[in-house]
Amino acid sequence: MALVRRMVALRRYGLGFLLGASLSALVVGACTSNPAPTNGACVVEASAAQRCDVTVDGGPTDIGLVGYSCTGSARPDDSPKYIEDIPQGIVCADHGTPDDGGAQEFCCTSATTPCAYNPVAICDDPSTYGFQCQGATRPESFNPAINCGNGVYEGDLINYCCSGQPLVDGCIQSDSAQAPDGGPCSARLLGWTCSGDSLPKAEELGVSKSRADLYYLLCPTPTPTANPAYNYYCCYTPALVPPGGSCVQDTAVPGCQPGRFGFACYGPETPHDDYQPMHCPDPGVPGRSAEGYPATLYCCDFQ
Repeated sequence: MALVRRMVALRRYGLGFLLGASLSALVVGACTSNPAPTNGACVVEASAAQRCDVTVDGGPTDIGLVGYSCTGSARPDDSPKYIEDIPQGIVCADHGTPDDGGAQEFCCTSATTPCAYNPVAICDDPSTYGFQCQGATRPESFNPAINCGNGVYEGDLINYCCSGQPLVDGCIQSDSAQAPDGGPCSARLLGWTCSGDSLPKAEELGVSKSRADLYYLLCPTPTPTANPAYNYYCCYTPALVPPGGSCVQDTAVPGCQPGRFGFACYGPETPHDDYQPMHCPDPGVPGRSAEGYPATLYCCDFQ
């Protein structure tokens, strides 16, 4: 989700005109192109419904989802409506194929929701698919069988990339994460432990996942752990991104030491202008962002 997260920031900052029309297709959301025609059909199937139960204390529990079996590229939720620009549709989680390798199974809400399946959403994980929702209620609130990433605002609507399969998180929020000096993260920063080159994402906040659509993480150059397969991060959570801001995190700014915050700024302001706790002792230098676009690069300290 790293690319999507950076593009989310750019959308929120209002930088579409700076990056050119070629970037607009990379952002999660509705596109102007028409989706491919659907083939196949869906039917309600009792055996599929049994697989929609969730396991809680005491055993499997019926949470009111409807099981479907679909052939071809058909989905039960592939005919949503928009009434006065408000999405109306059911939310379906793909539930894998049966043992005989036949039709695709889905677990879907029985009632219409303010979310619509988006067949032309562009997600960086090809195994996920899109929904567009109104309001702050995420698709998981309607259908607990689905897992979605961070929401991307598009006017009054929010776009999501989702999957009925478990999403593998590369990072976990961890109070045991360490700063470069070996001590704990500052009380004003949120600690994370990440595998490989994964970066912390707001949707990995676990029980606080609903905060993901409103909170934006700014993370520093990683601090290596004793295990080279993992890194620590002490991240700043500035809540809402400031209107008009143009500085996005860049954890790979050359020469920026572990624990310091790298930024790529596409506009004239500095990271301090966008985020008051950031102090940048050195002037910015011309360079390119992690996505390869011209930007002014900064290495800053959290104060």
